[in-house]
Amino acid sequence: MVGPRPLLAQPWHACVGLESLTPTFRDASDAQAIVWLDIDNTLYSHMETRIADRMVERIRAYFISLGMSEREADELHMHYYKEYGLALRGLVRHHTIDPMDYDRHCDASLPLESLLRPDDEVIDLLRRFDRRKTRVYALTNAYKVHALRVLRLLQLDPFFDGIVYCDYENPDFTCKPYDEFYLAAEAAVHAPDHAQHYFVDDSLTNIEAAQRLGWQHCVYFDETSTAPNSIAHLRELQVGTRSASTTLSRTTTAMLSASPLGAVPLSWPQRTYAQLERRAYRRPWLFMLLYSLALLIVVRVVLLLLFRSPHLPSNERLRMLDEHEAPEGIELEFDPASNVTFTDATFPAVVNIAAAWPTATPGPNPHRGEWDDAVLARLQNPPPLVPPPTPAPLPSDWKDVLAPYTHAPWSQALHGSRTTPEEALHPESQPVEPDWRALPWGAWRPPLANWSAPRTPLPRVQYPFADASTYSGERANPTRDAVLQERQQLVKNAFVHAWQGYKTYAWGADEVRPISQVPSNHFNGWGATIIDALDTLLVMGLHDEYALAREHVHDVDFLVVTGERSAYGAADGRVPVFETAIRYLGGLLSAYDLTGDELMRERAEELAQLLLPAFDTPTGLPVGRMRLRDVHERPPTRGRGRGESLILSEAASMLLEYTRLWQVTGNRTYWDRVQRVTDVLQGPVANRSELGTLIPTRLYMDPIMLTGKYTLGAQADSYYEYLIKEHQLLGGHLMQYAHMYDDAMNSAMVHLLHDVNVVPNAPNLLLAAEVHAHQPYLAKLEHLGCFAGAMIALGARLRPARIHDANVARRLTETCYWAYNSSATGLGPEMINFFRPTDTDRFRIVTDADGTRRRGSASGFPLVGVRQIYAEYRNRPETIESVLYMWRTTGDPVWQERGWQMFVSWMTHGLAKAGVAALQNVNHVPSTQMDSMESYTLAETFKYYYLLFSPPDLVSLDDFVFTTEAHPLLLPQNGRWRAAGDVPPSFPRYTAPLRTFDRPRGDMTHQQKTLLYDKLRAKPVVESWMASLWPLLQSHSTATP
Repeated sequence: MVGPRPLLAQPWHACVGLESLTPTFRDASDAQAIVWLDIDNTLYSHMETRIADRMVERIRAYFISLGMSEREADELHMHYYKEYGLALRGLVRHHTIDPMDYDRHCDASLPLESLLRPDDEVIDLLRRFDRRKTRVYALTNAYKVHALRVLRLLQLDPFFDGIVYCDYENPDFTCKPYDEFYLAAEAAVHAPDHAQHYFVDDSLTNIEAAQRLGWQHCVYFDETSTAPNSIAHLRELQVGTRSASTTLSRTTTAMLSASPLGAVPLSWPQRTYAQLERRAYRRPWLFMLLYSLALLIVVRVVLLLLFRSPHLPSNERLRMLDEHEAPEGIELEFDPASNVTFTDATFPAVVNIAAAWPTATPGPNPHRGEWDDAVLARLQNPPPLVPPPTPAPLPSDWKDVLAPYTHAPWSQALHGSRTTPEEALHPESQPVEPDWRALPWGAWRPPLANWSAPRTPLPRVQYPFADASTYSGERANPTRDAVLQERQQLVKNAFVHAWQGYKTYAWGADEVRPISQVPSNHFNGWGATIIDALDTLLVMGLHDEYALAREHVHDVDFLVVTGERSAYGAADGRVPVFETAIRYLGGLLSAYDLTGDELMRERAEELAQLLLPAFDTPTGLPVGRMRLRDVHERPPTRGRGRGESLILSEAASMLLEYTRLWQVTGNRTYWDRVQRVTDVLQGPVANRSELGTLIPTRLYMDPIMLTGKYTLGAQADSYYEYLIKEHQLLGGHLMQYAHMYDDAMNSAMVHLLHDVNVVPNAPNLLLAAEVHAHQPYLAKLEHLGCFAGAMIALGARLRPARIHDANVARRLTETCYWAYNSSATGLGPEMINFFRPTDTDRFRIVTDADGTRRRGSASGFPLVGVRQIYAEYRNRPETIESVLYMWRTTGDPVWQERGWQMFVSWMTHGLAKAGVAALQNVNHVPSTQMDSMESYTLAETFKYYYLLFSPPDLVSLDDFVFTTEAHPLLLPQNGRWRAAGDVPPSFPRYTAPLRTFDRPRGDMTHQQKTLLYDKLRAKPVVESWMASLWPLLQSHSTATP
């Protein structure tokens, strides 16, 4: 039953929204009939897309986020839906929520791009309406953003005059099935005559309400019914009449023949379908029998796939390459040297930037590596490294306020691993952690049968430089060495400028805003910049700064989460597992490897144990975010993440961090957790791929469903990167990762790599495209995907059969460098979308004076051949990472010159008061800076630039492997895991005495105390997640086997 009619504070037409679409096929004459079509589950199939089910899950999660139990959420959701016609109206009335926040979490978060496809039959139906006699509107309970999004994805927006929607921004919004909504719709389109209106909806309640109001032509669309439905049903647009004992599938005269809409004859497939339906009515038992048999067959096939694939032997799951078998796919002549020259024909920006970008200011050209005098002077005179300012004292009652949140510190003796690094050399002798997962996942066995010492050591990665201890890598070139040493010092000075800016204005916070000079906490509030940059300090020999950072590492309390955006945009107490692992856990492990500092290992193990419950899911794949030690989280026996989607890169990219933690502690639990993830992805997941063994970006695991895009860029990148790097970190003991990498790259060569030949005067561009299943590729060049040059160069060295991939790596890196050098600032944009050679809109259409239409000039902006560009620059490291790998693997000094041009451009346009700012648009000169400097700027970008101009034996690629956050981890040596602190002689060894502390470990930094105090004083009732966290503080669990 629909609830009582609310009193309206505004006229009817103000309680709904009207979005005019001005259809392409609209005739200028007045329309006589108004056709109203519901959108969701009417214009597309609910049975095929299951969008409604996904929507229910999101609404349920939103109710739960308001503090309800799962049962309460389900009951209240259904009650509000029945009582108010829309659950949102009940929430607004009784819970005082923001409707737009609800829309963002529910409608706006749906992955419609991967679910909706245009339907030719629906398009044809709408095309054939007589536009002289009709106006067509969408009538929906959704907000306009969702409605427009659906219509555009279905390519139906040109056929609609407009959308009447629920205006969530209006405090008095109404919806179907209330009379006010229909009357407001009539008023909005200026059609008060009830007889004018034709209405199709998938809700019987909405249909009945419209009929009671006097709309005479109404059709109930029921996809689950055996009555005529789908396209045929819409084509007939039959008039529904309903009594107490009849259904709306009973019809009278056909609307198309009795109305001014114009007749639409049925095609022979539709007539055949109608005949089958009539026979089904006559012999329903026969059709039910056939349906049951078909359903049994489908269920049997699904069960066979689910239960069989996890038990397949590892060498049968996928197509593997033999050790010396040549790769499939693109065959390119091997040539590791760069053949792109600096000429007008290949890089016009290098020679004459003003020709391509008239707005560029005159003077030194950073595209040539030329400095502006003022910028160079700032870098030659960096600020002195001084301690952070003394923070303001805490209020006098701070100890009393924070007393309930003190706890016993994590202790190595009580909570640490009881194993030794030596035990990690013999994993087969260690017990396997009990598997909490149900079958088939719980039948997992570690792949130790394939564990063996490699017959020969892994090939060397770095180019055999004549003298790797010199800056140039040459034996006697002092002039070149001096130039590179000067460049290295300028990079270090720029880092010092950014580091001191952070220390001065944001010490203890996650990041500093380099323009406004204020702190920012985006990653848990634990001081992300400090821990992320620990190894950069050590690589640059800034040992006093490391000692200062070490004090912060000692004090930070991982159980206090105070970030503004701790979990994907919401400060709800949950931490982003992937970001926490790569920034914090990776930073601590790298600092331990470079120094042997036991504080770093112990804090790394403490954090790793706090993150381990993320893997307690039905499949073992970690959830994207979690509350640390929250009693409301599900224990392993119940499993987290049921029904949630996973992002590929987040689920699979803690591999190096947990593997190295296993190697330095001997605790195999850490490796088992990430190895389970690998085995699930290699078998049941990859076997369902539609592009070889590539895996799309989004996964649903219960049951397994793959959605999203196939790409080497965002949301997939580090999964592929970690395959070849895990092979290197394991020293070749387990060939599984090498085979997975080979298979993935073979698939990428066939499905993702495409030449770009639509940009005049550009070099031979190559990119890793984006592909949606069964769709043409999108010629996108993502900055996040520019790491691929480094990954493929590494793979070409470690896998002898893939030596030809070095040419692919070079071309990919040259393409990313071209994206930098062809912009006005010399910096690469976030994304470039090129035209494809076959795109019909690639050329403009010109109409001559005589009316002749012909192909004109090629389209593109800002360069010909570029369809679209996202022009932000966010200090990202991927391109300079690949440039560094190209220099280290080929020895070609041209890469040092290209990197230098990139660095000069970066400093020229990004240098700010307290660091290096991101840019709004790489094609605007003078540049407009953004007030952002993420922690990876100091952890990755500066490190790669510094190493590019350093002697090649500093952090050699044969001694270290970089994590996806550029944290160097020690590689095995002579068949053994290398001990932490056993760095090569070329590394600036940390020799200062390690300070011991007279205060408890993890007792909160001053920043944490201040934020927590302010939070508690501002809100006496602590959030439920904080209140439920502290009872567990005295009972740290361990990962000890």
